[in-house]
Amino acid sequence: MKSVNEGKFLNRVATDLLERFGNELQDVAIVFNNKRPQLYLKKYLAEVSGKPIWSPQMYTIQEFLSRGTELVAAGQLKQFFVLYTCYNELLKAEHKEAISPDEFYPLAEIILGDFSQVDYYLANAKEIFGLIEDIAELQLQFPNFDEEQLQFMRTFWGSFSAKKQNQMQERFIELWQRMPALYVNFHARLAKEDLVTNAKMYRNLAEGKDSDPEFLKSFKHTVFVGFNALSKAEERFFKQWQEKGWCSFYFDVDAHYYSNPLQEAGHFIRRNVHTVGLVNQFEKAPARLNDVAKEFVVVQALGNVAQGKLLSELLLDTEVREGGKAIILADEKLLIPALQTIDDDSVNVTMGYPFEQSALFGLCDLWLSIQEALLSDTDVNYKHVLSFLFNPLIPIDPDLRNELHNQIVDEKKVSFSRAELLPVGKIARITFNPFADSFTTIRHLASVLLYVSEEGKLQRMDSLLSTEAVKALNALTDSFEELKAEGAKDLNPKFVFKLIRRALQGLTVPFEGEPLAGLQVMGLLESRNLDFDELIVLGVNEGILPKITNNPSFIPDNIRRAFGLPILEHQNAISAYLFYRLLHVAKKVTLVYNGVTDEKSTGEESRFVKQLGFETNCTFSHRVQQNQSIENPRNLKIVVEKRGEVLRGLEKYFKRNATPKYDKKISATAFTDYVTCSLRFFYKNIAGLKEPKDLPDRIEANLIGSALHTVMEVFYEPAVGAEVTADYIKEREKKLKDLCEFALAKELKLNTAKTGTQTPALQQIVLQVLEQYALKILRNDEKLTPFKIEELENKSDYVMLYPMAKNRNIWLYGIIDRVDVKDGKIRIVDYKTGKDQLKYKDFPSLFEDQAKDHNKALIQTLFYTYVYEQVKQRQYVEPHLYTVRNFKEGTLFKEKQKGGSFLQDQSLESFKSMFANKLQEKLEELFDENIPFVQTENKENCGYCPYKDICQR
Repeated sequence: MKSVNEGKFLNRVATDLLERFGNELQDVAIVFNNKRPQLYLKKYLAEVSGKPIWSPQMYTIQEFLSRGTELVAAGQLKQFFVLYTCYNELLKAEHKEAISPDEFYPLAEIILGDFSQVDYYLANAKEIFGLIEDIAELQLQFPNFDEEQLQFMRTFWGSFSAKKQNQMQERFIELWQRMPALYVNFHARLAKEDLVTNAKMYRNLAEGKDSDPEFLKSFKHTVFVGFNALSKAEERFFKQWQEKGWCSFYFDVDAHYYSNPLQEAGHFIRRNVHTVGLVNQFEKAPARLNDVAKEFVVVQALGNVAQGKLLSELLLDTEVREGGKAIILADEKLLIPALQTIDDDSVNVTMGYPFEQSALFGLCDLWLSIQEALLSDTDVNYKHVLSFLFNPLIPIDPDLRNELHNQIVDEKKVSFSRAELLPVGKIARITFNPFADSFTTIRHLASVLLYVSEEGKLQRMDSLLSTEAVKALNALTDSFEELKAEGAKDLNPKFVFKLIRRALQGLTVPFEGEPLAGLQVMGLLESRNLDFDELIVLGVNEGILPKITNNPSFIPDNIRRAFGLPILEHQNAISAYLFYRLLHVAKKVTLVYNGVTDEKSTGEESRFVKQLGFETNCTFSHRVQQNQSIENPRNLKIVVEKRGEVLRGLEKYFKRNATPKYDKKISATAFTDYVTCSLRFFYKNIAGLKEPKDLPDRIEANLIGSALHTVMEVFYEPAVGAEVTADYIKEREKKLKDLCEFALAKELKLNTAKTGTQTPALQQIVLQVLEQYALKILRNDEKLTPFKIEELENKSDYVMLYPMAKNRNIWLYGIIDRVDVKDGKIRIVDYKTGKDQLKYKDFPSLFEDQAKDHNKALIQTLFYTYVYEQVKQRQYVEPHLYTVRNFKEGTLFKEKQKGGSFLQDQSLESFKSMFANKLQEKLEELFDENIPFVQTENKENCGYCPYKDICQR
């Protein structure tokens, strides 16, 4: 019976190794690009042999080559500081000012990448970075170049005219001229400390310097398995070792792309075999890709996160059999969405869990952001305080958290002094301490990580990440100490924070799982050498597979081509191989891509998918992910019956306290709410759901209105009971700016005594708007003068008992903005800063259930007028609306129809009578146990309702 693994690459390798080496296999070294294939090869060796055997010695290429040198690979940060020192020495020799570490860091990353490629590809740094001003020198300088290579060089240097160099070109040439010496000095300084870069280690082996290629003799034989793109250094020492009989190779390839010289997926293996001369132990490449039985399903997902969510559907189709099923992430950023969807205890993740996507990194990033802010401000912005208070990893006393939160929301507290935050606890003391020096800062951040670990707030994965993060911070401290020992000053704080972030961002910890069974989740690189019967590949987008850009480099494409350094086409060929190789054995493959076009995605599937469909006889089907609604239906009806707690809440309006001011009352706003949407009245007045308050840097919708009322109250306060003239208004207007500042400070609960601080920009805008609104009222009042102010913002007198059925009374209550007298007529004045209208359709429309033609401002002012007349026992009181955005229509309400009359005199009195009847009807309806609270039918009323999310409106 055939094994389910028969035909898989590593199974074939295991079979051939046992045939070639038999019992001597234990003396053979097996070398892979990564660790994952080692476990699978051991498994297949056991299956094929059918008996216990000694396993061969297995290595990754990096581990294996490090055996050939006594030099130690230098870390990235160490390389930066060495390069930085060397670069400044060159600047000093040129009598130029030294560059700062933070300015040099982005250059260093590019330079180190270029130096690595120079070494991996055995290029001559002096020749690459040699400045050739005369194109005629090219033939003499590079006699071994063919015409195509020479043309690349001419094209590049021809753009650098000695007579027409711009400033950018001059700076580039200066940097370019330093490169040969920088390259030599950099490697020499590392060697003094017995250090080496990985790339230089490869070069040394290829050139026989600072290395011992004889280390291969410690094994009976060395086998390199599954390699594809080789650097020139690898090509050289692999070829040398093969010629000496020390090693052999297994290349994982399919005839479909290997035998076609135009197929990019086979480019490097064809080069390895035909150009370099490496011998594939598998003489004949199997033909498996062009198989009509292979089934491809191409799925267009509606966004990146949606790709992960699709897994719940895709994984239902089949069971995870022994043959293997894997999820491959072409875009490794999809790891977290995928893991959040997979519900399988047997899942095994070969990729590391990234620190950058953990809650722990969020805490570190917040800590560093606070430190950065403290560099320029002694106080702490409320946003950082809120983020700190509600970070789930930080243990804080709930009462203290609520107290500080209330200060921010209720008092509009924009910032806190450090002294105010210290009582929060130990972690606050090391968070809100400003930067002292790099060592202290790193030590404090490490203390934060240790503190949250000790408090037991971390899950296992985060706990492992915390340990790795502390190790990375300690290594960073060691690098800083080395730099300080060489006489360097302490680093710029912002640069220290940048280095800390860089040190943490690359951290990962391995997931726990069974690597040989169950569902496997891995990136493309981890999938090398491995075969699965069924695959789900996420992120199969153009621009990701293949990537459309190379890493930044100072070596232009022309020079790269001339010296044989990697170019974009090479990256495409590598991506093509990784993708095609994945499909060798798989019987069913689901390819998922993001079909949404935005700044991060082309919205197209990879061209490799289109190529497969064109080149092969495989079966292809396409489908689009259905758009799944995550919201409740919009026609959801909410009905609240007046029973139980709801009924008891209504009955509170009938209870009487010793002092009436503590009784529940129906205000003008509450009545208007009920008329326009009875459910809103329930939420606000019965359920007691408070409207969310805006944060300090946002202005609440009603803030300007409240502040304007305060301005007008204080403005006219000295004139209450007296006649207001135009001269009075003009004289008093001189203090308007101060009155606006006072009113805003009152609304925001600001400390008006605090001096020397600049008013925030948003508050300055509000002050200007407030002043303009007030001026519009005053301009209108000037035309009205003379008139008499009777009352302003009376908050206590306008309360009246209103008789209800069953001998129960309720209180009606109103705060009237202004009562004045003009030409013997009493006017109720209501200020409005919104879009309120003076025009109305007719009286019935004000109270229609559909609420299409509600005029809330008219209902409110009629309510005020009714209460005022009942309390004062007066008649013919006239309601006026000051719509401060536009006084062109006047201040009297008016019918909408053409030639409609103003609401005054006899028409007004008729309106009042109808309103009194409707008021009674609506109040009886409100307290009728058989009439529930329901949503308004007019959804236009829901636009600015604070409860619209509850209603799904």
